[in-house]
Amino acid sequence: MKHLRGLMESENIDVLYIIRSGVFAFASAYKKLTDSYAGNAIVIPRDGDATLLCNPTDFEEAKDESWIRVREIEDRSKIDEYVADFVLEHLSSNGSKFGVSMSGRSALSYSSYEYYKERLKTEIVDITPNILSKVFCGLYPGEVKYQRKVSKLADIAVAAARESLVPGMTEIEVAAEANYAMMRRGTEMQSFPTIISSGERAGLCHGWPGERKLKKGDLVIIDLGPLKDGYAADESRTYLVGGGDEKKHRMLNAVDKSVQAVLDRVKPGVKCKDLDLISRHVLEEHGFPDYPHTLGHTLSGFLIPTLSKTSEQILDEGMVFTIEPGIYLPNYGGVRFEENVVVTEDGCELLTKNPRI
Repeated sequence: MKHLRGLMESENIDVLYIIRSGVFAFASAYKKLTDSYAGNAIVIPRDGDATLLCNPTDFEEAKDESWIRVREIEDRSKIDEYVADFVLEHLSSNGSKFGVSMSGRSALSYSSYEYYKERLKTEIVDITPNILSKVFCGLYPGEVKYQRKVSKLADIAVAAARESLVPGMTEIEVAAEANYAMMRRGTEMQSFPTIISSGERAGLCHGWPGERKLKKGDLVIIDLGPLKDGYAADESRTYLVGGGDEKKHRMLNAVDKSVQAVLDRVKPGVKCKDLDLISRHVLEEHGFPDYPHTLGHTLSGFLIPTLSKTSEQILDEGMVFTIEPGIYLPNYGGVRFEENVVVTEDGCELLTKNPRI
């Protein structure tokens, strides 16, 4: 919050309006500001108390958890009216600005934008590039311990799933073992439903668990994401059930080499697109096709970096993200390894600890 208000000062913004977009998107970052997943939005004046706006259903929860003031909004359809009244109280007389997000999942709607434009008669600025992306770009030093903690929960869950991989187990049963292991050790919720895809279904990028029973020789992709204290991990491993043919071993080895080639290059100052291209080049060298997704994504509600073929973003210390190249062969099977890393002063710290092969 201190960092946020400092940027408001430098950008001459009188009030920020941050909308909660849901548990599975910006909510991790939202929780870092409020200490609660409850609520609909936050209004933050440059001078004065921040206020968490909340519907009646979640009001008591928000009031119990949050360290900032909570205001109940009984009629959510009137939230724009309340925000406008609040902003008018805190606008300065000259050169006033109202900051909102105009991109991403927490973006202001067009109808709300038009309402504020007419009602406030002040400049409305996009806070995503110059404020949110600076505050939510990576871990502050004191946050690393929380990211390590949630990554350990991911390791525990993956290990539990691996131990259950025997012929005859269904994908749903394997998912249940993973979910139980991480929940009983402190996971509060999941960023997404646990993925278990086996056999030819492992050739899908996101194969949700079904009734299919594991068979000897199956490749099985495990992908899961515990969430705790506003921090999220996202770990993938691929295992063979009872051994497999030479091609499947080559797939596992190729993806392992692809991940390691990226890990060896992660450090401040490196271009994200270069890491993405390195991962694909290694797979090509091993005779396997390109994968249809980006190299990785951010964790814990952070907005950057983007790890894609075209990203011009540069790595900086504290950034936390996944590295997850894969091989997906339709009607045959697939392999994905996903590591979680935080960029350090001269390299990176590997947060997920399960062996890949």
